[in-house]
Amino acid sequence: MADKSAGMVISTILKHDTKITSYKIALLRAINDVVLSFPDLRSYRQDIAIPLRLLAEFWVAYYWGFAQIDRPIWQGQRATTFKEVTPSNNKRKNDMAFRPALTRFRELWEHALGSAARPSDGFFVINELRVPRKRKTYPPILLDAYQQVLKDISKTLEMPIRYAGPGNWTVFEKPKQVKELNDRTIAVPSTQPHEKCLVVKADLWQVFREMSLWVEALCIHEWCLFTESVKQDDSSLDRGDIYTLLTDRPDNRRPLTWERNKIDLLILEGYTFICPWTHREITQGVAYDLDHLMPVSVYPINEL
Repeated sequence: MADKSAGMVISTILKHDTKITSYKIALLRAINDVVLSFPDLRSYRQDIAIPLRLLAEFWVAYYWGFAQIDRPIWQGQRATTFKEVTPSNNKRKNDMAFRPALTRFRELWEHALGSAARPSDGFFVINELRVPRKRKTYPPILLDAYQQVLKDISKTLEMPIRYAGPGNWTVFEKPKQVKELNDRTIAVPSTQPHEKCLVVKADLWQVFREMSLWVEALCIHEWCLFTESVKQDDSSLDRGDIYTLLTDRPDNRRPLTWERNKIDLLILEGYTFICPWTHREITQGVAYDLDHLMPVSVYPINEL
């Protein structure tokens, strides 16, 4: 059972923490998505290390819809910097430190695609570029731009990690490389030894596991309200538009007819399967549903 106080930490950050950007909301949503990506990870009260690179990939998907070059949707205040007395020399800071890199990457993606990108293309892109054989089909300039986005976001991530909750480093510790982690911490699969990681305490990880749908819903709700509160170039933009951008999903799902038939045959041969969500045994005569690696309603990836 999840620790009630750990659950309060999540709701307090989302609803009451001071926010000048949407970074804190995006951080918690990304942690939640990582938890959903590894439903069968058994931590046995151990802390979990998540590479910043993995969190950054999710941020690419979340902020993709806000990085359209001709219709940017601001995710924080853009203070004016006064370097000279002459007004023409005044500059507006970016609302997001990684906006230039993400906008550039989205431009290159649209050029490669030959058409305007959909809001859900952010999820499609990160899934495509995780698979080596698919990554090889894209031009080097696009891959370089993607790595630059991940680098910029990984650096930016340290800000909400530091300031989540009261004071500095109170909810999360300063990110560490895998080799610096103690024996009570395990890293999620695919983590590389040199990568810098966010460590999520065991009780907090358990809250995300048990309340993932609530966390996702609250993140999206608070993100919509926050973005609506930021002054936008398009005054007609409202929380409904933001909700659409944050929840758009790819529609190119692969049918699972062949896979279901294969499982039926294995069950008939005596094999037993365990549902990763309910932990129920699936044997002959037991009704079951089959989805992709993660259900589309939870996380819109395209791999089986």
